Amino acid sequence: MDKSLLGWLLLLGLGFPLLSILLGEAVSRLERQQHPLAIGLRQLREYVLPPLAVILIMRQVLSITNQNSWARFLETLTWVAVIVAGLSLINALLTTKKQSIKGQIHVPNLFFQIARGVVILAIGYHIIDGVWEISLSGFGETVGLATAVIALALQDTLSNLVSGLLLLFAKPFRAGDWIEIDEKQGRVLEQNWWSVTIVTSEWKLNIPNGVLSQASIINYGQGAIWKSISTSFSYDDSPNEVILALNSLMEGIDAIEDKDSAVVSSYKDDRITYELSYKVMPEEDDVVSAEIKSRLYYLTKRYGFTMPYPIKVQYAINAQQGIPSRIPQVLENRQQEVVTYLRSLSYFSTLNDNDIEKLAQSATFKAYGKGELIIQEGKEDEGIYIILKGTAHAYLKDEKGNRQIVDQLEINEAFGEMAIFPGEVSPVTAVADEDVEVVVITADAIIQAIESNNKFASEILQYIEERKKMVRLAKGIKDGASPLISKNNRRVQVG
Repeated sequence: MDKSLLGWLLLLGLGFPLLSILLGEAVSRLERQQHPLAIGLRQLREYVLPPLAVILIMRQVLSITNQNSWARFLETLTWVAVIVAGLSLINALLTTKKQSIKGQIHVPNLFFQIARGVVILAIGYHIIDGVWEISLSGFGETVGLATAVIALALQDTLSNLVSGLLLLFAKPFRAGDWIEIDEKQGRVLEQNWWSVTIVTSEWKLNIPNGVLSQASIINYGQGAIWKSISTSFSYDDSPNEVILALNSLMEGIDAIEDKDSAVVSSYKDDRITYELSYKVMPEEDDVVSAEIKSRLYYLTKRYGFTMPYPIKVQYAINAQQGIPSRIPQVLENRQQEVVTYLRSLSYFSTLNDNDIEKLAQSATFKAYGKGELIIQEGKEDEGIYIILKGTAHAYLKDEKGNRQIVDQLEINEAFGEMAIFPGEVSPVTAVADEDVEVVVITADAIIQAIESNNKFASEILQYIEERKKMVRLAKGIKDGASPLISKNNRRVQVG
């Protein structure tokens, strides 16, 4: 027997069955893992191997030539099966989305479609020209002429296609990047042969590749980006004081991942302009920017900064120096209001009128908007805060970083008591639940009142101890104190 014939018989009798068994075992394992490659291997085993074995038997064993119609037909079916299995393998090995399975290769959608098209066209050409021996030379000339006409009619489409290919090779961005194109910003959703789709929370835009290739593209990446906001105040306000205040403006906004210190960006005839930079996810910037602008109002009111807009002023002559001085037309003197208010509070009832007036002289009014931090855990308190209007809440963070509510702060309630202990920091953070106005009494004034009045000192220290118990309870620290402290006993009430 011819050795070559014996070799083919061994291959067909042993090789193909063994290959079929191996593919079957691989398919079973991949199906248990829900791997898409199982589909392609199964089609290879069931659709390609059987007709391929028959073709080899016909040619190598039975010596049936390629000119036989049945042989050509069977070979055509085999190559069609190769197309089907090949496309399944491409679908399993290449992905246009995020790689969900190990071993997949991420490619742009255009390359994915090109790979599929190459398989179909290459095998199709072999079937027509190689299997059936149909000459495509005349057909090629016709197609060439038609292609020239079509290319003329589809200049824009071909321009987008070529531009898309160039962009894919250059890779100025990828799906998921936040990009800016001619002052339009959005996140790249998809890139194909025709256009790039970018989206924001409000709109979706398809930009043709031909337009995109001629545009200026800024790629900010997939993470948070730096944004800035400007504000201006008059020359009456010291830049050092303004910068210190502005640096606290973004405290407590969770969406902000990082921030820089406020800086002076320019000096103009009637104003000093400051710039604040912060890092945020682009989709959240509209909300964050609106929150910062809202807080600017309360910060301006809280610190008494002057906005740089024309205001009506009246001038008075300094009697001693004869120098005109500018006086605001509306001048609020709220010291008497503070005196009256402090007298109404029961925990100041032990102080005499002189002590009350000293406290009022050191007091200031401050306004906070909803969500703003009034005091902050780990930082020194400015003084004793008393809520004049609105409500707030105090919380601390436990060992796991979770917020634990310590107290609900209502009108006439005091907090920030650690200010009377030099070097001590606040154990809690107080946040405004709505528009809040507070009276802030300096620590020095409170300490003087404590030193001059033993009864007042006793009441203040008792209040501080009760607040410490609430802090320990929020942290889960048990001691001899009662687990619940009545608000009526703990709170400072109006007399």
